[in-house]
This record gives sequence, C-alpha cells and structure tokens, in this order.
Amino acid sequence: LQLVSAVSRKTHGAAGTCDLPLPLTGSPGVEGRTSGAGGNYTLIITFNNEVVSGNAAVTGGIGSVAGTPIFSGNTMTVNLTGVTDVQTITITLSNVTDSFAQVLPNTAVSANMLIGDTNANNTVNASDVAQTKGQSGSAVTSADFRTDVNASGSVTASDIAQVTANAGHTLP
Repeated sequence: LQLVSAVSRKTHGAAGTCDLPLPLTGSPGVEGRTSGAGGNYTLIITFNNEVVSGNAAVTGGIGSVAGTPIFSGNTMTVNLTGVTDVQTITITLSNVTDSFAQVLPNTAVSANMLIGDTNANNTVNASDVAQTKGQSGSAVTSADFRTDVNASGSVTASDIAQVTANAGHTLP
C-alpha cells in the first residue's frame, strides 16, 4: 500500500472543484485560498490500492480533523476545521488499511496555509496583488484558480482586497 498523491480541494462556484497539489516530499504545497467560516479545508488523499479504513490527526499546526475520514475506492477524504492562516499544518495518517489488509506505515502530509499567496512562493506581496488584479473579472479555470482566493468562481475586487489585506504575511 502506497500513498500516491494529496490535494487540497475547494469548490469554486460554477467553475467546480479545483485541486491544489500537496507534494509528498520536499517543501509543502501552498494553500492560498480562504477557508470560509470555521477554517474548513478538505484534503483528498489517493493511494495505489482501494482503501477501506484508517485515521487522520493534525500533528503539527493549528486545526483539527472534523469527523472521521471518508473512504471511496482509492481515496481518503479528510475534512479539517479550525485551520488558521500563516502556518504549516501537518496531518498524520495512521492505520490506513487497503482491501488486501495491508497497512500503510504512519505517513504525514503537510500544507503551508497562507491566504493570498497566489503564486505559491510562501510570501504574500505586490506580485500576488498584481497577479490577482490581472485576472479580475475573469471566470475561474484550472489555470488561474489560485487567484480566486475566496473560491467564489470568479476573480473580483473581494479577492484583490483579501490578497492586499494579507500583504506582508510570509512563511519560512
């Protein structure tokens, strides 16, 4: 049993779901979209086999797992709540078992949470503001969904305002 990929998933209005990749090695991916009320995010974790059970817990950063993971085929959906901005959050998967009774060793998935970091460089600054302004008025596509910071389905003045308000936030 192996972990194949992990993404942070948000629904962007009529544009549908957009997945932000979370690398399994190296630097964590940057989730720059707002969480909505309550600091809510959804992680979709994909395995090479059908998974039938397992656990997830926040082991680094501020936030918690909401409810139990949901299993469907090769995926495990982990809902998070209370996740704060300007942090690296780590979720550790444990006792993940596939349909062959194989158990995955404890495995961590991390994400840099930095609202407004539309270019994913771990800093919210003028380049993020300019990138968002450049997409203003556009419907969201898979190529530019990072600029739809509030995940409404279109890039508007509220996205620009959110990015501008967070300018100066940075992660190491």
